[in-house]
Amino acid sequence: MRKEGKRNPMLHTHLIDRLAFANGILSGISMFPQALQVITTGQVAGVSMITSVIIWINSIVWLVYALHRGLVSITISSVLNVIASTLLLGALVTILLF
Repeated sequence: MRKEGKRNPMLHTHLIDRLAFANGILSGISMFPQALQVITTGQVAGVSMITSVIIWINSIVWLVYALHRGLVSITISSVLNVIASTLLLGALVTILLF
């Protein structure tokens, strides 16, 4: 017999929940190669400042939403994307302005 009580919504074990979790990690690390390349080489050719700002803002909005709703997979993705896009934007601004 199952215990009655509150279930933790962050502990889903369905296949789609596991896929969403894995996707959150993969999506979250997808910008790091670009950010690291710009940081290490100083080469910004082909990197759009506008696109990077849009990704940064979008990631912050998704992070706030995910935290509000308690969505782990989107939180992971958003945190990683905010970090990567902040690194990328910081490198772009530093390289282009200095």
